[in-house]
Amino acid sequence: MSPIRISFAAAFLAVCAMFSSSVFAGTSSEGPGSKSRFNDLSINSGYTWGDVRYNDRIKIVPFSIRKGFDISRSVGMDGPGVLQLGIEPFFNTIIEPDEGYEAGLNVGLRYIAPVSNGVSFYGEILSGPMYLSIDTVEQDEPGLNFLSQIGAGIQVDLSSDVAFITGYRWRHLSNANLRKPNMGINTNYILAGFSFVY
Repeated sequence: MSPIRISFAAAFLAVCAMFSSSVFAGTSSEGPGSKSRFNDLSINSGYTWGDVRYNDRIKIVPFSIRKGFDISRSVGMDGPGVLQLGIEPFFNTIIEPDEGYEAGLNVGLRYIAPVSNGVSFYGEILSGPMYLSIDTVEQDEPGLNFLSQIGAGIQVDLSSDVAFITGYRWRHLSNANLRKPNMGINTNYILAGFSFVY
Protein backbone atom coordinates (compact mmCIF):
# COMPACT_ATOMS: atom_id res chain seq x y z
CA MET A 1 0.00 0.00 0.00
CA SER A 2 1.33 3.44 -0.88
CA PRO A 3 2.43 5.91 1.83
CA ILE A 4 -0.22 8.35 0.61
CA ARG A 5 -3.03 5.88 1.34
CA ILE A 6 -1.55 5.04 4.72
CA SER A 7 -1.34 8.75 5.56
CA PHE A 8 -4.95 9.35 4.53
CA ALA A 9 -6.06 6.34 6.58
CA ALA A 10 -4.21 7.57 9.68
CA ALA A 11 -5.67 11.06 9.28
CA PHE A 12 -9.19 9.66 8.85
CA LEU A 13 -8.91 7.60 12.04
CA ALA A 14 -7.48 10.52 14.01
CA VAL A 15 -10.23 12.92 12.93
CA CYS A 16 -12.97 10.42 13.79
CA ALA A 17 -11.43 9.75 17.20
CA MET A 18 -11.12 13.47 18.01
CA PHE A 19 -14.70 14.14 16.89
CA SER A 20 -16.14 11.37 19.04
CA SER A 21 -14.04 12.54 21.99
CA SER A 22 -15.40 16.09 21.79
CA VAL A 23 -19.00 14.91 21.43
CA PHE A 24 -18.88 12.66 24.46
CA ALA A 25 -16.41 14.55 26.65
CA GLY A 26 -17.24 14.28 30.31
CA THR A 27 -19.57 11.28 29.96
CA SER A 28 -19.18 8.92 32.96
CA SER A 29 -21.38 6.60 34.94
CA GLU A 30 -19.32 7.01 38.11
CA GLY A 31 -19.57 9.69 40.77
CA PRO A 32 -17.66 12.96 40.75
CA GLY A 33 -13.89 12.64 41.04
CA SER A 34 -13.79 8.97 40.00
CA LYS A 35 -12.85 7.27 36.78
CA SER A 36 -15.29 4.96 35.00
CA ARG A 37 -13.71 1.58 34.38
CA PHE A 38 -15.59 1.10 31.14
CA ASN A 39 -15.01 4.44 29.43
CA ASP A 40 -12.12 3.39 27.24
CA LEU A 41 -10.14 3.76 24.04
CA SER A 42 -9.05 0.54 22.35
CA ILE A 43 -6.79 -0.28 19.42
CA ASN A 44 -7.66 -3.51 17.60
CA SER A 45 -6.36 -5.66 14.78
CA GLY A 46 -6.46 -9.31 13.78
CA TYR A 47 -7.40 -11.42 10.77
CA THR A 48 -10.56 -11.60 8.63
CA TRP A 49 -11.42 -14.27 6.09
CA GLY A 50 -14.34 -15.61 4.08
CA ASP A 51 -15.54 -16.92 0.74
CA VAL A 52 -16.50 -14.95 -2.36
CA ARG A 53 -17.81 -16.20 -5.72
CA TYR A 54 -15.84 -18.40 -8.10
CA ASN A 55 -14.16 -20.23 -5.21
CA ASP A 56 -12.12 -17.20 -4.25
CA ARG A 57 -11.16 -16.39 -0.69
CA ILE A 58 -11.19 -12.91 0.73
CA LYS A 59 -8.47 -12.18 3.30
CA ILE A 60 -8.24 -8.93 5.24
CA VAL A 61 -5.96 -7.44 7.89
CA PRO A 62 -8.20 -5.10 9.90
CA PHE A 63 -7.25 -2.09 12.00
CA SER A 64 -9.61 -0.01 14.13
CA ILE A 65 -9.73 2.48 16.96
CA ARG A 66 -12.76 2.11 19.22
CA LYS A 67 -14.04 4.60 21.78
CA GLY A 68 -16.45 3.16 24.32
CA PHE A 69 -18.76 5.23 26.53
CA ASP A 70 -20.59 3.84 29.57
CA ILE A 71 -24.31 4.57 29.04
CA SER A 72 -25.65 2.18 31.69
CA ARG A 73 -27.21 4.83 33.90
CA SER A 74 -28.59 6.71 30.91
CA VAL A 75 -30.74 3.68 30.03
CA GLY A 76 -31.63 2.82 33.64
CA MET A 77 -29.27 -0.12 34.10
CA ASP A 78 -27.87 -0.87 37.54
CA GLY A 79 -25.61 -3.74 38.50
CA PRO A 80 -22.19 -5.21 37.77
CA GLY A 81 -22.73 -5.34 34.00
CA VAL A 82 -22.04 -2.29 31.82
CA LEU A 83 -23.63 -1.16 28.55
CA GLN A 84 -21.31 0.78 26.25
CA LEU A 85 -21.97 2.92 23.20
CA GLY A 86 -19.05 2.35 20.85
CA ILE A 87 -17.75 4.45 17.95
CA GLU A 88 -15.26 2.60 15.77
CA PRO A 89 -13.55 4.08 12.70
CA PHE A 90 -11.60 1.46 10.74
CA PHE A 91 -9.20 1.00 7.86
CA ASN A 92 -8.77 -2.60 6.73
CA THR A 93 -6.19 -3.83 4.23
CA ILE A 94 -7.49 -6.41 1.72
CA ILE A 95 -4.78 -8.87 0.62
CA GLU A 96 -6.92 -11.36 -1.37
CA PRO A 97 -8.52 -11.84 -3.88
CA ASP A 98 -7.18 -8.42 -4.95
CA GLU A 99 -5.24 -5.78 -3.09
CA GLY A 100 -7.40 -2.99 -1.74
CA TYR A 101 -9.00 -1.64 1.40
CA GLU A 102 -12.16 -1.11 3.42
CA ALA A 103 -12.63 2.23 5.22
CA GLY A 104 -15.58 3.31 7.30
CA LEU A 105 -17.23 3.89 10.64
CA ASN A 106 -19.22 1.50 12.82
CA VAL A 107 -21.44 2.50 15.74
CA GLY A 108 -22.92 -0.02 18.14
CA LEU A 109 -23.54 -1.41 21.60
CA ARG A 110 -21.33 -3.63 23.76
CA TYR A 111 -22.49 -5.30 26.98
CA ILE A 112 -19.67 -6.14 29.38
CA ALA A 113 -20.25 -8.57 32.25
CA PRO A 114 -17.58 -9.38 34.86
CA VAL A 115 -17.13 -13.14 35.36
CA SER A 116 -14.22 -13.17 37.84
CA ASN A 117 -11.60 -10.87 39.29
CA GLY A 118 -10.14 -8.90 36.40
CA VAL A 119 -11.91 -10.92 33.66
CA SER A 120 -15.05 -9.85 31.81
CA PHE A 121 -17.16 -11.33 29.01
CA TYR A 122 -18.66 -9.07 26.35
CA GLY A 123 -21.17 -9.31 23.54
CA GLU A 124 -21.59 -6.63 20.87
CA ILE A 125 -23.45 -5.55 17.77
CA LEU A 126 -22.42 -2.71 15.46
CA SER A 127 -23.04 -1.35 11.98
CA GLY A 128 -22.27 1.57 9.71
CA PRO A 129 -21.18 2.85 6.30
CA MET A 130 -17.94 1.92 4.58
CA TYR A 131 -16.12 2.16 1.26
CA LEU A 132 -14.98 -1.03 -0.50
CA SER A 133 -12.15 -0.42 -2.98
CA ILE A 134 -12.17 -3.67 -4.98
CA ASP A 135 -14.43 -5.19 -7.63
CA THR A 136 -16.38 -8.24 -6.49
CA VAL A 137 -19.05 -10.40 -8.09
CA GLU A 138 -21.28 -9.75 -5.07
CA GLN A 139 -20.97 -5.93 -5.02
CA ASP A 140 -19.63 -5.17 -8.54
CA GLU A 141 -17.59 -1.96 -8.70
CA PRO A 142 -15.93 -0.19 -5.74
CA GLY A 143 -18.29 2.04 -3.82
CA LEU A 144 -20.42 2.72 -0.78
CA ASN A 145 -21.39 -0.30 1.29
CA PHE A 146 -22.53 -1.07 4.82
CA LEU A 147 -20.76 -3.32 7.30
CA SER A 148 -22.68 -4.99 10.13
CA GLN A 149 -20.96 -7.07 12.80
CA ILE A 150 -22.00 -9.18 15.77
CA GLY A 151 -19.53 -10.74 18.16
CA ALA A 152 -18.36 -11.78 21.59
CA GLY A 153 -15.11 -12.00 23.51
CA ILE A 154 -13.24 -11.53 26.74
CA GLN A 155 -11.49 -8.61 28.37
CA VAL A 156 -8.62 -9.26 30.81
CA ASP A 157 -7.35 -6.47 33.04
CA LEU A 158 -3.57 -6.08 32.90
CA SER A 159 -3.61 -3.12 35.31
CA SER A 160 -6.10 -0.56 36.56
CA ASP A 161 -5.75 1.36 33.27
CA VAL A 162 -5.00 -1.27 30.61
CA ALA A 163 -6.82 -4.41 29.48
CA PHE A 164 -6.23 -7.04 26.80
CA ILE A 165 -9.20 -7.79 24.55
CA THR A 166 -9.76 -10.73 22.24
CA GLY A 167 -12.88 -11.99 20.50
CA TYR A 168 -14.73 -13.12 17.40
CA ARG A 169 -16.99 -11.14 15.06
CA TRP A 170 -19.24 -12.33 12.24
CA ARG A 171 -19.32 -9.65 9.52
CA HIS A 172 -21.90 -8.98 6.81
CA LEU A 173 -21.12 -6.54 4.00
CA SER A 174 -23.80 -5.31 1.58
CA ASN A 175 -24.93 -2.15 -0.18
CA ALA A 176 -28.44 -2.20 1.35
CA ASN A 177 -29.96 -2.56 -2.14
CA LEU A 178 -28.77 0.91 -3.17
CA ARG A 179 -27.55 -0.66 -6.40
CA LYS A 180 -27.42 -4.02 -8.16
CA PRO A 181 -26.05 -6.57 -7.59
CA ASN A 182 -26.37 -6.86 -3.82
CA MET A 183 -25.20 -10.31 -2.84
CA GLY A 184 -23.77 -10.01 0.65
CA ILE A 185 -20.23 -10.95 1.61
CA ASN A 186 -20.00 -12.77 4.96
CA THR A 187 -16.66 -13.04 6.73
CA ASN A 188 -15.14 -14.10 10.06
CA TYR A 189 -12.99 -11.79 12.16
CA ILE A 190 -10.66 -12.84 14.98
CA LEU A 191 -9.60 -9.70 16.82
CA ALA A 192 -7.14 -8.76 19.54
CA GLY A 193 -6.23 -5.44 21.04
CA PHE A 194 -5.61 -3.29 24.06
CA SER A 195 -8.06 -1.09 25.92
CA PHE A 196 -6.94 2.06 27.72
CA VAL A 197 -9.12 3.61 30.42
CA TYR A 198 -9.50 7.39 30.41
